[in-house]
Amino acid sequence: MQVCGVQLSSATSRWRESWPPFGSQRPLCRVQCCQVPRSTGNVAHLQKEDKYSCVDRSTSYLHVQTLRNFPIEKLYGEVVLVRLDSVLLLDPLGLSSCSLKRTLSTIKYLYKAGGKVLLVTSWDPVLQSVNPVLKSTESFADYMSSLLQVKVIPVNGVPCLTSCKKEERVQNDIILFENLLNFRGENANCNDFSQKLASGAAIFVNDSFSLSHKIRASTVGITRFCYASLAGFHFEEELMQLLKINDTTRRPYIAIIGGSNFLRKAPALHLLASQCDGLFLVGKLSFQIMNGLGIPVSSCLIEKNATKEVLQLIEIAHNRNIPIYYPTDLWCLNSNNNEQLEIFDSAELLSGLISLGWTPVDIGPSTLERISSLLSSYKKILWIGPTSFDLTEEFSVGATQLGQILNKASHNSCDIILVGGAACKAVKGMSDSSSQYTASENESIVWEFLKGRILPGIAALDKSYPYQIPWDDVFSDTTQPLFVDIGSGNGLFLFQMARNWEGLNFLGLEMNEKLVVRCLQDVASAGKRNLYFLSTNATSTFRSIVSSYPGQLTLVSIQCPNPDFNKEQNRWRMVRRMLVEAVADLLQVNGKIYLQSDVESVLLGMKEQFISHGKGQLVVDSDGRMENPFGVVSDWERHVLARGAPMYRTMLRKV
Repeated sequence: MQVCGVQLSSATSRWRESWPPFGSQRPLCRVQCCQVPRSTGNVAHLQKEDKYSCVDRSTSYLHVQTLRNFPIEKLYGEVVLVRLDSVLLLDPLGLSSCSLKRTLSTIKYLYKAGGKVLLVTSWDPVLQSVNPVLKSTESFADYMSSLLQVKVIPVNGVPCLTSCKKEERVQNDIILFENLLNFRGENANCNDFSQKLASGAAIFVNDSFSLSHKIRASTVGITRFCYASLAGFHFEEELMQLLKINDTTRRPYIAIIGGSNFLRKAPALHLLASQCDGLFLVGKLSFQIMNGLGIPVSSCLIEKNATKEVLQLIEIAHNRNIPIYYPTDLWCLNSNNNEQLEIFDSAELLSGLISLGWTPVDIGPSTLERISSLLSSYKKILWIGPTSFDLTEEFSVGATQLGQILNKASHNSCDIILVGGAACKAVKGMSDSSSQYTASENESIVWEFLKGRILPGIAALDKSYPYQIPWDDVFSDTTQPLFVDIGSGNGLFLFQMARNWEGLNFLGLEMNEKLVVRCLQDVASAGKRNLYFLSTNATSTFRSIVSSYPGQLTLVSIQCPNPDFNKEQNRWRMVRRMLVEAVADLLQVNGKIYLQSDVESVLLGMKEQFISHGKGQLVVDSDGRMENPFGVVSDWERHVLARGAPMYRTMLRKV
């Protein structure tokens, strides 16, 4: 039985046909730099590479839908909930001013686009006690009004649109809800609290990047209940800085790494050793390296349980033939006289002066001179972590001088990335430095990222594919019509379809990554060049993935999505307005949408969503107890039919 008789476009004229019937030596620390691939075998923390995939998944979760790229016309008349960072809002001076401007731009952009803007944020009691702006929601709203030059209305109670008075909902004012930390459901990422936050809001915009490494209802849970979840302007800029750290196109690349806790940072240090062309360790981290290289170091300065990780780092550097540097001299404080500072050679200090009461506090002038001479040969520099050896800032002079060195390097077309309060503060106030640096104070987030961990606040946002999917590597002929199966599961349905119809390309979109890896292994084994699978949430990524396909989208199928009858709001979550609009826009005229389920109410719900949000372009082609038009059944369909139960099906067509 033929489903339809579509004639292909001229670009695919050679495939004109009717639709088919669908029935050891110690390593040296200073050696010549060289460039090698990042996939060093010793970096155990890196995610296992999927050799069957054409798409790099190691950082694919970082590619999110942004407010900048979201169609502005879709904001008009919509309720938009914005998650803000109160620290940025309360620090309009100094280095954070650019971040503040970006955050305010997010709000103003939404407001001018005609959206009803709701603001949520949080602040701890310590911040509240020292800042009069935070005494109440009302005082914070007045402050926001002065920043935005727009009336901001304070609303106390559970942060949701239903807490507002009727007149507040219809007025063209911005609404600010009370401190999120007043509600236990925020830190617990409570599902019910997340749903209340999203109540009445169609679009969620996250502009609180500083919480990306944490799981909160206002950053993660809320995304399950909104039509679209986007990154605001500030969030987007901070995310781009993460990507810049991983970018190794500018060579040679050196990292200046400070701070302590080698064991906790070991995965990140191993990654940097696999990417950079040189490492310069300062702070307490340098003691671990010196000890690993056989230099006598006082036991009070050594992390005993980090020896294995230190030797692994040295081995990675040795295998890649890159240098590891450490301080040659140190400023030291006399514990018997808290005002007496002296400069000592590192080896001299570590071999005996510690026992005489001298404590290292910062890197010395000889070390700074060495850094200055080294940096002239590098094109990219990352500075993360403090140069000092403790938290006593009054004795810390190395950071300021290092900032001056980097400021000079920036004028020589060198890319400078500053991470953490110490690095950012060091360049604060320098002339014309703002345009020369990439700066982020979110040091903890960067460390988590470098460890290879997925940041939940980023992963929760809708995904985008700013990079080009290599369709020519995926399919042998990208001019063939495309069939997309959403929720492809174990892939057996598509495998049979691909065998039967070589003149079509088949793409399965499935959230379960383990199933996708298994399917890709089978595709590689079978040598199929008209079949492929991607691990993704099709609801948010369908448009960005399929829009880059060179050929035409001819058919989309959604078969037996799992309904959750325990909670009404969870039913048919896969078939949401965002997905429906994308399918309707990208489907060719006379293209088909095939829906089926063994639960009639689920099928009717899906059909209703497509008809309601299909922009008047979709009509019912076949309905009710129609037969399977493909001649190929899925596993679940076979199971349902075997027990004598009915399947409910609908075929829609684009007009």
